[in-house]
Amino acid sequence: MTTRSPLALQQRSALSSRVQTRVASVRATPFRTRQVTRAFSDTNIVIGSATALSLALGRFVFLPFQRDNVKRQGLPVQNGDTYPEAGDRLAQEASFALKTNDPAGFNIIDVMAWGALGHAVGYAVLAGASLQAAGVNPAPF
Repeated sequence: MTTRSPLALQQRSALSSRVQTRVASVRATPFRTRQVTRAFSDTNIVIGSATALSLALGRFVFLPFQRDNVKRQGLPVQNGDTYPEAGDRLAQEASFALKTNDPAGFNIIDVMAWGALGHAVGYAVLAGASLQAAGVNPAPF
């Protein structure tokens, strides 16, 4: 057994009391709030269903109409030639963005556009429901 000097014991006890004081002040409060997480909240259902509905409308209802309008209007012309024919190599469409395995030709650009529209509609529905719950009439007139 080793004997310790009274000075070393006094320094050690002073250090341990400071550590105990810091630990006591860092400890969490004994009362904790309980957080409940649900997999499917009302917000998830509204945004998801609005996006799915928008994508379905874009694919099955508006896609033939949009493609027919593009075909009817044709490419922009300059002095009777289309831009790529006139020598503008940057005017050609990006082929990687238009490739798709969908039989109707619904590509990534269409998915992003209709998905963004669906999200916007979903957030508008949630904002209207929030206003109505707060007692404010969300109707514009």
